[in-house]
Amino acid sequence: MFFLGKGGVGKTTCAAATAVALARARGGRVVVVSTDPAHSLGDVLGAQLSARPRPIAGVSRLDALELDASRAFRRWLAEHRGALADVLEHGTWLDRGDVESLLDLSVPGLDELVGLIEIGSLARSPSYATIVVDTAPTGHTLRLLAAPDTVAAVAGVLDAMQAQHRIIREQLARVGGVEAADRLIALVDEQARDAADLLRNRRRSVFHWVMLPEELSLAESEDGLRALRRRHLPIGDIIVNRVTPAGVPCPICDPRRAAERHVIERIARRLRIASAMRLVPAELREPRGVNALARIGAALTPDRRRQPPVAPAPGPARASADRIVAPAQKSAPPVSNAAPPELIPALEGARLLLFGGKGGVGKTTCAAAAAIGLARADRSRRVVLLSTDPAHSLSDVFGVKVNDRPRTIRGGPPNLLVRELDAMAALAARRTGLEAALNEIVSALGTESLDINIGGIPRGRSVGELLDLAPPGIDELFGILSVIELLSTDQSRSAGELAIVDTAPTGHALRLLEMPDAAREWLQVLMRVLLKYRAILPPGRFAAELVELSRSVRRLQDLLRDPTRARFIVVTRAAAVPRLETTRLIRELGRLRIAVPAIIINALTLAPGRCRRCAAIARAERAEVAAIRRGARTCAIILTPLVAPPPRGSRPLAEWSQQWREL
Repeated sequence: MFFLGKGGVGKTTCAAATAVALARARGGRVVVVSTDPAHSLGDVLGAQLSARPRPIAGVSRLDALELDASRAFRRWLAEHRGALADVLEHGTWLDRGDVESLLDLSVPGLDELVGLIEIGSLARSPSYATIVVDTAPTGHTLRLLAAPDTVAAVAGVLDAMQAQHRIIREQLARVGGVEAADRLIALVDEQARDAADLLRNRRRSVFHWVMLPEELSLAESEDGLRALRRRHLPIGDIIVNRVTPAGVPCPICDPRRAAERHVIERIARRLRIASAMRLVPAELREPRGVNALARIGAALTPDRRRQPPVAPAPGPARASADRIVAPAQKSAPPVSNAAPPELIPALEGARLLLFGGKGGVGKTTCAAAAAIGLARADRSRRVVLLSTDPAHSLSDVFGVKVNDRPRTIRGGPPNLLVRELDAMAALAARRTGLEAALNEIVSALGTESLDINIGGIPRGRSVGELLDLAPPGIDELFGILSVIELLSTDQSRSAGELAIVDTAPTGHALRLLEMPDAAREWLQVLMRVLLKYRAILPPGRFAAELVELSRSVRRLQDLLRDPTRARFIVVTRAAAVPRLETTRLIRELGRLRIAVPAIIINALTLAPGRCRRCAAIARAERAEVAAIRRGARTCAIILTPLVAPPPRGSRPLAEWSQQWREL
């Protein structure tokens, strides 16, 4: 069973809790697997995990592992490298040295497919009765679920590359039989089909969707479930996590209960669900360890479905619209024409700001609020707010339709443009230019294809097929390059234009930040091909396209590593699991030489209200804030207040940002 959902909704907690409950209730052994590149399964279980199954103390029949898809891919590649190199050498103009360089890059979809193969191996193992999968946030998981189709397409490309070699082998060399390269192509195609069957077979898999009782989470769930239905995946239960339980009247809890009840009443209709909806009550402290998880598992396992009490609204319908904006006030101050005041020192002089962190901590909301404030503070410069998260949320945060065309926001400053990156469109646009340039080579050769003779031997079909083997993630890179290129113009530099990037959750964001290095290596392989065969392949516009693309990637690399122009603002929550992931994220950003001037600790219960629940939450948050401060003494610590329901729209975001405070 797979647990899916937007980042931060509690997928890891729900998956681990279900695994604990099943292991304690049934005779068969259970294994829980994390596919998130930024793993937190070990943090939730309170155990040190690796890529190999390890038993969990306190539960006699439970194992856990954190899948390392990249390492699994390297093992797969080590086993099949020779045969794959043969295919590429047969089907392109690359010699063996160039092929080896290309194989050092990841093949699209294969690392995710290898991850699914690992899960399939566990499912076939007689050691385990049940496999529970804790997936990455939605965007990364949709890429994982698309891996069988992606790899099937790659297998088709490899087969096309090998086809002409088969003709030569059979007709000219009079050699028949099947080579290792042919067996590899068949294996890749078979593994892709087996993975697709594993995902779509209702007897083998089920996908439970985890969400929060919030309007933003409901909108995101509609998009996510629509994507699952398009792939014909069997959808199981809807898990509504962290529902505020009934309690005494409280100015903080009551509006939240009313807003949650309003969302819960609409879930079945909006999400078109036919299965169970399970409500999981919010805990005072973040559940960690098997005993805390067992309590949650009781509400999730099929034989003990329970719903926590959902308190009625504390008053008439007006209560659902109340907003807790600050500890001691219900009405917001006038909106100031200023950036979030405590964040200004961390932002001065920047041309690129990236907001990132663990899923669900409020990256999009913080990035949107900062963008509005910065645009208001200086109306003479343009501010572009860009989402690179494959599961975009800017439309939901602003309450308007946002797409890949930059647009202004109703009620927002006119110098603020907002855009949700369409990575596939960006890749298609770049590919169109590269293939058009390749067509010039075709015309110069006076032929309808790129099949040519080198040393009297036909050498494959098309360099264009190498575009199908571009490193995964290059689509998002091309999208962000379009923004960076705008910042690089003389007019943009003189106007001090600013790009603010709302990144995907940690694992996906780090892959994007590492992407320029892999992209330049791939481009260099293509350049070497042209240089090596320039006597017979006139490089022309294709070479110019590659050179300009390489320069753009280099400009992005230089920008990211320049602390005077680019900064990464880490967003987190005052809880143990987000804090631990924040520590790892800051360490990785340091390795990539990306400046981190500030940490935003979001949605704090700054005043405890009237109930013991709020007081207990506030005490726990203060302890976590102190731990974050101790671990990041070189960063400014910005505190933002809890808002219930979360701010949506330009004015609420601007009002909220004026209450940010530095620790």
